[in-house]
Amino acid sequence: MKKLFLYLIPILVLIASCSKDDDAPTPVPQLPQGVSTTAISQITGNSAVSGGSITTDGGASITTRGVVWSTTTTPTITLTTKTSDGTGAGQFSSTLDGLVPGTLYYVRAYATNSIGTTYGDEKTLTTTAPPAEPNVYVAVQLQGNPNKALYWKNTNIVNLSDGARHAFAKSIFVNETGVYIAGEEHNASGVYVAKYWKDGQTVNLSNGTKHAFASGIVVSGNTIYVSGSQETTGQRQAKYWVNGTEHNLTDGTNHAVANAIFVAGNDVYVAGNMNTPMESARYWKNGTQTILSQSSSFVRSVANSICVNGSDVYVAGYQQFNTANGGKYIATLWKNGAVTLLGNASNNSYATGVTVKNNNVYVAAYENVSGVNVARVWKNNAILTTLSNGSIDEHTSSIFVTNQEDVYVAGYSGNINSGIQAKYWKNAVSHTNNSGTYAWGIFVY
Repeated sequence: MKKLFLYLIPILVLIASCSKDDDAPTPVPQLPQGVSTTAISQITGNSAVSGGSITTDGGASITTRGVVWSTTTTPTITLTTKTSDGTGAGQFSSTLDGLVPGTLYYVRAYATNSIGTTYGDEKTLTTTAPPAEPNVYVAVQLQGNPNKALYWKNTNIVNLSDGARHAFAKSIFVNETGVYIAGEEHNASGVYVAKYWKDGQTVNLSNGTKHAFASGIVVSGNTIYVSGSQETTGQRQAKYWVNGTEHNLTDGTNHAVANAIFVAGNDVYVAGNMNTPMESARYWKNGTQTILSQSSSFVRSVANSICVNGSDVYVAGYQQFNTANGGKYIATLWKNGAVTLLGNASNNSYATGVTVKNNNVYVAAYENVSGVNVARVWKNNAILTTLSNGSIDEHTSSIFVTNQEDVYVAGYSGNINSGIQAKYWKNAVSHTNNSGTYAWGIFVY
């Protein structure tokens, strides 16, 4: 009997042991645990970077993880505005795309397994606001009897003259100190007085005894530079003014004009022409003249605009072929005196403005195609865009390019027979407020 008891003890222990294992509960899966949202970074107007971290999967595999966002609090995965960034626990990164600039968003990480979804802590971000639209200023002439000077600021019209005497607004420059427009206006004796307007207030540059004209204006700090010309006995004398003090570029022996001005540091560049005996394009640096070369068979050249970029001097204008070859005018760009023909020998073309932005060279010009003037923009010596469709005459006058390389061109459409309308183009889209005849200058600020 004693032996039988000894045999039963191991059996009972084994039975008891088996019964204990069989009764152990199976772990119940839970939601993902320890979900947190990563701090938001790299915020732009349309995107941002976030992500999350998941400590454990809760006993059921994580099938989807990412971030979800909304313009209202506590966004959930029922929204379409979410990412899917892999599976499993651990850390992950998420890129939020398609955001609206200048908007507040609420962001949460999420992790989903077969039990459900766990969300991380809510974070916020505000996308960067779009840059404010710059103001577009255009120097405008309203043809009439007499002509009237004015300028546009976007859709607003600012009159510079009262319409009692002929007046012209030719060039415009804007900075933090004000709006400056160069031009001329008749005095009581019918003599044109070169002048500029600052915020509508007149500053005369000539004394009114002989016709004088202002063609271009640049302001650097508190120094105001104006290019122009004044009549002498039977001629015109090219000159420029610095804060009202005149500097003669020619001696008045030959007819000469200064058409544009540019300031680089302490250097003053003026572009123009002098008859020798035909018009010959040139520029002056601090009063020292550089005659621009002419192509073979050209007999005449005109410089309309000048721009300096580093050590490079760019001048835009045109040359005329010898009349024996048809007498065509060809739009021309000079870089440090070297000639590039933008037009061709088949059509008349005229370059009216040049500027350099981010080392790209832009030229505004117009070309006569099948008897109709077509406005164009060249970039790095190739046609960038055609501004008009050729159904009516379109002319360019000047060009301005922003740091973002938005291209603005001033000009006008039509002719004397059809009517003339001042306008400007932004990236080839035409704008006008029907309040002017010729748009001569443009500045974006």
